[in-house]
Amino acid sequence: MNGTHVRGVAALALGVTALLVACDAARGPVARPSSDTPQAVATTFQMAQIPAGQFVMGTDAKVSFQNGFPAHTVRVPAFRMARYDVTFDQYDAFARATHRALPPDEGWGRGERPVMHVSWRDAQAMVAWLNQGTGRHFRLPSEAEWEYAARGGTTTLYWWGNEPDGNYANTAMNTGRDHFRFTSPVGEFPPNPFGLYDVLGNVWQFVEDCRHGSYEGAPLDGSAWTGGDCDSRVVRGGGYASIRRGMQVAARAAAGETFDSAELGFRLAESAH
Repeated sequence: MNGTHVRGVAALALGVTALLVACDAARGPVARPSSDTPQAVATTFQMAQIPAGQFVMGTDAKVSFQNGFPAHTVRVPAFRMARYDVTFDQYDAFARATHRALPPDEGWGRGERPVMHVSWRDAQAMVAWLNQGTGRHFRLPSEAEWEYAARGGTTTLYWWGNEPDGNYANTAMNTGRDHFRFTSPVGEFPPNPFGLYDVLGNVWQFVEDCRHGSYEGAPLDGSAWTGGDCDSRVVRGGGYASIRRGMQVAARAAAGETFDSAELGFRLAESAH
């Protein structure tokens, strides 16, 4: 490693640290919809601008089979990603407006906690409701967009480094800042370098892509991979019961389109134009 590269890495680390401090200090209350209308709910989503760029997605299968292989370079256009997972407040407004059953909260609380016990199809129904009522173009992120945004320009196993840390995410560790046995309200932990909260831990997040056993033949332009086993959809990010492999930035899992659990939620994206 030459001196120029070392200085560049050091500068990036200092910049990331400064951004984390600034974003953490600026975190305010997550807005609650003023009514059960698409317009009112849409105004509560805080969308971060994700710049265009490229990154290496996946790893060598020998490193971690769960992380997706083979490693490949993906170019991602600019887009917007919600700073927080969809909350119970936001989803409940949609559910009441469309006469759907409210998802259970296991007695852990609703409000600003991430919605759970929702399926991929439930997420798509909320997206359609929002878009029809507002004229906007919300959607689930593609798997490539999700990983690119979750990394925030980093190349380590977790966006903060190579070891799990209870000060950065709600996981099964329950140490440090993580004093939550189950889910936590969104935004309780520092954001990643792109200003996104809880991309790792708390609840797994559905993406648009269908399940594939490897990245052989995957799109290289950041778009969703919708061929293959579309009865199952990819979930990313790990949850409150994850501890090490499951919450690595590259870790992948999948769930049926109609499956729901206490560890499954979702986050919205939106095209930049």
